[in-house]
Amino acid sequence: MSENTTPAIDRTIYPMPMFANFAVADIAAATAFYEAVGFIALATIPGPDGTPVVVHLRRMKYQDLLLVPGQARIGTTTVSFSAGGEDLAERAKSLREREFPGARIEGPADTAWYTSDVTIDDPDGNRVILTAPRMAEIDRAKQWAKTFEGDWVGKN
Repeated sequence: MSENTTPAIDRTIYPMPMFANFAVADIAAATAFYEAVGFIALATIPGPDGTPVVVHLRRMKYQDLLLVPGQARIGTTTVSFSAGGEDLAERAKSLREREFPGARIEGPADTAWYTSDVTIDDPDGNRVILTAPRMAEIDRAKQWAKTFEGDWVGKN
């Protein structure tokens, strides 16, 4: 087991440079699922009848999801988030032990681009990937990055 170095969740409201909207059949059940993934319910926004129409979730700064009532189209939405030092094996194990009906947890699995990822399909079919660099191979990753084409800083 490795030490969890995940930063504290930023609970401030700020202009979000990126977020995803996930349609979910049961907003309360989806909120509980994503809390198990490591998100907090930052805000629950009621509609005119008082029932939630949006739940704003956050893991770390700039890692925001908005849950909205609706019918997801399975396999159409994937969002990747930095694991931020979290022990991915522990997170995957914890989610598997909870046995969320309809959810699927894969990994951690190594990628060809020197990360280790846990793929999480929620019960509605939305997909979140938690990803972390494989620090033991960081020097190899840096050498590999020098072969990339494009206009990015640090390629030389």
